[in-house]
Amino acid sequence: MAKLIEKDLEQAIIALPAKEKNKILIRLINKDKVLVEKLHFQLLEHPEFDLQLRQDAVLEEIENIKGYSSIKSKDLLTLQRSYFAQIAHHKKITADKIGEVRLGVKLILRCINLYAAVFNKPDLKYNHNLNEYNIKKVLLLIKNLKAIHEDYQIEFSDDINTILDFFYSGIHANLAKFLSLPRNID
Repeated sequence: MAKLIEKDLEQAIIALPAKEKNKILIRLINKDKVLVEKLHFQLLEHPEFDLQLRQDAVLEEIENIKGYSSIKSKDLLTLQRSYFAQIAHHKKITADKIGEVRLGVKLILRCINLYAAVFNKPDLKYNHNLNEYNIKKVLLLIKNLKAIHEDYQIEFSDDINTILDFFYSGIHANLAKFLSLPRNID
């Protein structure tokens, strides 16, 4: 990323008294809500305890997804996108790679358990989008899973294999093959 300030201005800012720099820094930080939340987490919260609390809060919301008897593919896709946005926000604030995988797996499992019929509807326009979105999310989860410690990989392997079996057993099997979704993970 290109620098926005010139070298002369940079040197002048560095030469400012500490009190003046602190005022400017606080004003700048205050304009970015995500940065404020990230700094709060890094500087004021307990790295393990509060991380678990934050992860549990998102997980509780996922577990509270209600099973609607008549939900359409488009509505389910919108619902999933909003939950994946929460998971992405959690990761952006905490840098929690394991939590990102755990929450993503739980979300997809919850949705396929509640709405298996919706994933297999022949509503071609939005059903294709729903399944493509989920298969791409599974591919990303598998990629992220490979980047974490082996012990955690073992923890998630059964759940991910359940998801993979689901996508290869419905009307979306050809899409799964086309997008190179593996049949199982070791």
